[in-house]
Amino acid sequence: MSIVLTSLSVHGPSSDVAEVNFHPKQRLIRGPSETGKSYIYHCLWYMLGGDDIPEGFPLASGYQELRLRFSAHGDEYEVRRGLSGGGATVYYRPIGNNDGRTFEPLDQDLGKLLVTLSGANGKQILRNHSKRGPVTGDDLRHWSLWSQSDIPAKQPSVGAGHSAPKREASFHLFLTGSDDSGIQLRRSQSDTERARGELQAAEAALARIRSVMNAELRREDVAEALDRVNATLTAITNQYDARAATLKTLRIQIVENIDALRISENIRNHAQSMIGRFELLQKKYTNDLARLGGTSEGVAFFQELPSVDCPLCGTPLEEQVDPNDLQPGTPGRYRTAIAAEVEKIRKLNAGLVAALQHERGRYQTYKTRTHTIETELSRLQRSEATALQDVRIEFTADPRSLAQQHSELSSQLSNFDEIQRLSLEIERLKKATVRKRITVTRESGSFGREVANRAKDLLKKWGFSAIENISLDDESCDLRIDDRSRLSYGAGVRGLYLSALVISFMEHALEKGHPHLGVVLLDSPLKTYADPESNEELDVPATTVIDLFYDWMSTWNGRGQIIVLENEPIKTDTAKLLDPITFTGNIGKGRYGFYPVRDKVNISDVAGKFDENGDDDAPTIN
Repeated sequence: MSIVLTSLSVHGPSSDVAEVNFHPKQRLIRGPSETGKSYIYHCLWYMLGGDDIPEGFPLASGYQELRLRFSAHGDEYEVRRGLSGGGATVYYRPIGNNDGRTFEPLDQDLGKLLVTLSGANGKQILRNHSKRGPVTGDDLRHWSLWSQSDIPAKQPSVGAGHSAPKREASFHLFLTGSDDSGIQLRRSQSDTERARGELQAAEAALARIRSVMNAELRREDVAEALDRVNATLTAITNQYDARAATLKTLRIQIVENIDALRISENIRNHAQSMIGRFELLQKKYTNDLARLGGTSEGVAFFQELPSVDCPLCGTPLEEQVDPNDLQPGTPGRYRTAIAAEVEKIRKLNAGLVAALQHERGRYQTYKTRTHTIETELSRLQRSEATALQDVRIEFTADPRSLAQQHSELSSQLSNFDEIQRLSLEIERLKKATVRKRITVTRESGSFGREVANRAKDLLKKWGFSAIENISLDDESCDLRIDDRSRLSYGAGVRGLYLSALVISFMEHALEKGHPHLGVVLLDSPLKTYADPESNEELDVPATTVIDLFYDWMSTWNGRGQIIVLENEPIKTDTAKLLDPITFTGNIGKGRYGFYPVRDKVNISDVAGKFDENGDDDAPTIN
């Protein structure tokens, strides 16, 4: 679980690309001062998610964007970031199937991507004794990239300030593979202060409740009295419910009887109306029969009369009436027609008599039914009136008084419950206000021994053969050499000891499959040791250490990737094996530095810029 750096380049719209390529295993970039070697360190820190922008200088004029390529797990990534600042953009493409494929944008935060690729995703480490969080890109960079000033500095390997605890935690994660998710956290100061405030509020609330409570009152007595009140109210409620049920039944029956009475009265009244109509029709039939009988008798009488002229004027009978009426058969036909009409009326009258008899029977039936319903309705209404009048409750207690008493008792019972709750809460908050000191003990065990042995072997290859024993101090995350802490040695020695530690640390983590970035960059690890102005008494000559260091690096093929920025000279034979990138610092002779020299840039300005910063390699990043 690691990455492999492949190249670092800088681009501008009208400038040649400045680029350095990295060997998959080891890369030495060397040359004299003022060629910009340390600038590469600052660019790598920046391109791997750091916040500090590499400081500009004249040769960088016209360049706008840095690009860093690295490979991991079958993919190649390219990080692009502006020299003037801003966020990083990540691109990727599969390795081995490029065939001209371009990089595609990857919508992922650079820091989270590096944490994932290094195998630290999901791992939790302590930020301090009160806070835990995930591994970040800063933790990876700290244990991988070492600046020219950090290597010989007399400061703990975990650094100084508020970041030291999490770097210590990340060191042990990379060393052992175990994170801090199981470590108990100490309460933070803010949590403690908040608990104190809540404790004061709870105590004030408890005192307020107790001030309104009778000290002699017991919860059991209140609960018993409340049960009695509830029993009485339940009995009253049951009685009301029973009466309400009775009234409901009566009113349902009353409604049903009212509906039945209305229907019965309607039918009775209809029958009575029909009887009146039928009796009137019967009288009409009687009158019609009498009239038709008289007419028939008159026609018969007319038939018997002789024809006589008018006794007054002597006018003949034929001239006085319709001649057809004087025909012999005409009166007979009149009587026949009258007889037929009479027969029809008699038949109608017979049917009318039957219908009248039916309606009179129906009238009597519904008259009786109406009377019965009215009697039942009167009885139900009397029962309803009786139920409504009998509303006095046979209890000595007044329901209103009982309700008020119930409210008071419930409030008292709630106060007892609140007192119990607040008492428990106060006990909890009292414990929460105490910040127990938590001692985090991390033991590296055999892992620490393995790293120490690797470092010892490495230092012997660099010429420090007099070292008798090396151990790893779990608390300081640093080496102890011959029972002395690393920081007790001189700057040049402790710088090389630190270099041995971080290289051995990387190899160990990658061998065990623990999280690590997989890269170690050392900026001038030999310079301080080889400085002739150093006041250190060197047990091993500087030239010996330098030659042995380069010899070791030329044949190193361990796990991970090592990048060294150095200006100490290298033997020709070793240089052939190591094939370093060399910055000459001379115009027209090899590669001048990281940036190419252009005609429009005055090289004296470049040198002056370096001199002003007081840095013999590159501008300092503040």
